[in-house]
Amino acid sequence: MDQQRLVELLQASQIPDTQKVKAATAELRKNFYPHPDSLLGLLHVIVSHSEATVRMLAAVQALRLVPKHWEKIADDQKPAVRNELLQAIVREQDAKCRHGQSRIIAAIATIDFNNEQWGDLLPSVMQLTNSDNVVHREVGSYIIFSLLEANPAYFEDHLSTLFELFTKTIRDPQSRDVRVNTMQSISALLMLIDCDDDEQSVNTVQEFVPVMVDVLKEAVDGGDDERIQQSFEVFQSFLAYDPALISRYFKDLVQFMLDLAINTNAEDDVRVQAISFLAQCAKYRRMKIQGIPDMGSQLMKKSLVILSELADDDDDEDTTPARTALSLIDQLATDLPPRQVIVPLLDEFPAYANSQNPGQRKACVLALGTCAEGAPEFVSTQVASVMPMVLNLLKDPVQSVRHAALQGLRRLGEDLSDTMSPYHDAIMTALVLNLDATSGDESDKKNVEIIRSVCGAIDSMAEGLGADIMAKYGESMIHRIGTFLSHPDLTVKSAAAGALGAIAASIKSAFVPFLKQTMEAMSSYIMVESGEDELTLRSSVCDAMGRIAVGVGAQEFSPYVMPLLVASEKALHLGNPRLRETTFILWSQLATVYEGDLGESLAGIFKGLFDSLEQEEEEVELDLPEDQDGLVDEEVVMHGKKLKVKGPEDADEDDEDIMDDDDDDDWDDLVGVSAQAFEKEIALEVLGDVIYAAKERSTPYIEKAIELVAPFAEHTYEGCRKNSIGTLWRTYACVWEVMEKQTGRKWEPGFPLKMEPVPNIAKLGEIVSTATLHIWPDESDR
Repeated sequence: MDQQRLVELLQASQIPDTQKVKAATAELRKNFYPHPDSLLGLLHVIVSHSEATVRMLAAVQALRLVPKHWEKIADDQKPAVRNELLQAIVREQDAKCRHGQSRIIAAIATIDFNNEQWGDLLPSVMQLTNSDNVVHREVGSYIIFSLLEANPAYFEDHLSTLFELFTKTIRDPQSRDVRVNTMQSISALLMLIDCDDDEQSVNTVQEFVPVMVDVLKEAVDGGDDERIQQSFEVFQSFLAYDPALISRYFKDLVQFMLDLAINTNAEDDVRVQAISFLAQCAKYRRMKIQGIPDMGSQLMKKSLVILSELADDDDDEDTTPARTALSLIDQLATDLPPRQVIVPLLDEFPAYANSQNPGQRKACVLALGTCAEGAPEFVSTQVASVMPMVLNLLKDPVQSVRHAALQGLRRLGEDLSDTMSPYHDAIMTALVLNLDATSGDESDKKNVEIIRSVCGAIDSMAEGLGADIMAKYGESMIHRIGTFLSHPDLTVKSAAAGALGAIAASIKSAFVPFLKQTMEAMSSYIMVESGEDELTLRSSVCDAMGRIAVGVGAQEFSPYVMPLLVASEKALHLGNPRLRETTFILWSQLATVYEGDLGESLAGIFKGLFDSLEQEEEEVELDLPEDQDGLVDEEVVMHGKKLKVKGPEDADEDDEDIMDDDDDDDWDDLVGVSAQAFEKEIALEVLGDVIYAAKERSTPYIEKAIELVAPFAEHTYEGCRKNSIGTLWRTYACVWEVMEKQTGRKWEPGFPLKMEPVPNIAKLGEIVSTATLHIWPDESDR
């Protein structure tokens, strides 16, 4: 192998010239990497080249090749390679290169240990970790972490030795790196501990917790972002294993995180991570939280304090302590008893609603709206006590407070519109006043937010408002909101379309006088074919038109149905997931309104739904830059979902069962769900709607529908399983109804059957019942 050429190509791949990088990469992949000697060549670069960037790239590529080539290298060459790697990592000055070399040592060791080779590695690493030289300790501790991460099972019989070492290294007096590396190592071996049979290990790990808190404190005090992130990840990892591992200090840990969360002197990112950890505790350790006296109340009250920091220009998508606190409140309301969460909120509500601080006024109403979604039944019993204060906040002199009140009202309306019926008149009056207050500058961002929020509130509440309220306010609202369809801001147009659709669905035939004008105003938006914001608007208009059709009925909507169907079929090919989903929902609505009598478009509807169900589902992967590839875990968690990171090899590994006696069922939520699965969830439900609405018109499509739908009864995503079973049963009911209509005979209960089903119905019944009974024993939501 031409070692000089290998180095030249590695250097060429660092040049900021796309064509030269592609050429260098292609030559490396074709002429070098397929051969075992390339691994030795890369390892030589790692231990000898003068440029850190080249050593780093060589480490990344070598890590990918170790599983493929290491065993093909002659045994008499390996001892020298191993020895040189250990010597090189000790003299390496660049931290990233050291970490890359540690990963390579771990990858080689994983293979060697299985072949009972490299027996002197662990004693050598232990010697480094116990050295008086702080750099040696840093190197040794990171190699141990890499070894544990790569092959934890090998260390199952070495736990006592590791714990003895970690007891010293977690308290290293000179190096934060050693302390954090030790924390990560402890995290990596948690899976090896049998909490039922190994009480000594459990006790040892528990005693590490206070020291690990000190490590995090020190990182926070020193503003060390990387170490802070790593420390938080370690504490998050504890939640994936047996509660016993942190039970002794769980209360203290939660209290520490809560104190950190409310500390305004800490960096925002630190506070956000602390709040996120508390939300995970509420979800995955809810019984432990409930068992700590007054903890639920503390979490809610302190969350309100943090939420009061919400800035006027704070965006919904911003990751700030205030926004994260709102997510924590949502989690608390969902997973803890109302007496521990909502009662403390109601106790604080009057003081916050009447506070001189606008931030507190915003916080209480936003929290109330969020809790309504998590515990609607309980909040509905408290509406009378809080609505007068909510109405006052809707008329607050500070615009940002009114905006917050509108957001809270929208959330309340989604779940409690009927409960708020005594206040509907006052609510509508407040909404009108808020709209009228925005009559100035159309480009003013605050006015835009108010308009969108009013439209959102109407959208969520319209169908729950009484006929007398809609008769009183409907026409004026339609006129006011209709003008926003020509607003320059696309998000305002989307919100206005949603509100008009909701009003039409509520007042039904009373909307007919406004139908022509509304449809003409919306028609141009249903034809846009590019631009993300424009397609989002098209999606909103599509949804609104479906609701308008449901409201005014088949006859009045007939001039618009066929052009809308043609446009909807084209919408599926524009690459916008939301537009695809709203198109499916539109089909459900139109099929219901017209009882499946949709002419030639019915075939297109079935084709679109079938194509959706036949999509291949992709794993969500993160494609990291080359300088980071191979240096992170194969899975990371983002926004609550596990994402797979493309690793150095494509070997399949068995997943470890995550056991948690505290809250077993919640770990189902950690199963990654692809975008295709979410779309199929909707497609499955809509397919059932269309089949049942179309009755005998759906006959040509039923066989393929059953063929496609039945396998989804065992899909990994609960939404697909649920809708699959629902559609199977609705299809079965539809076929029975068609047969009854054709024969003039009705099914009668009892055995023996008074009317035997025809063979195709009997076969369908067997498919449906088999699918249902197969998943019945294991489903928590039956």
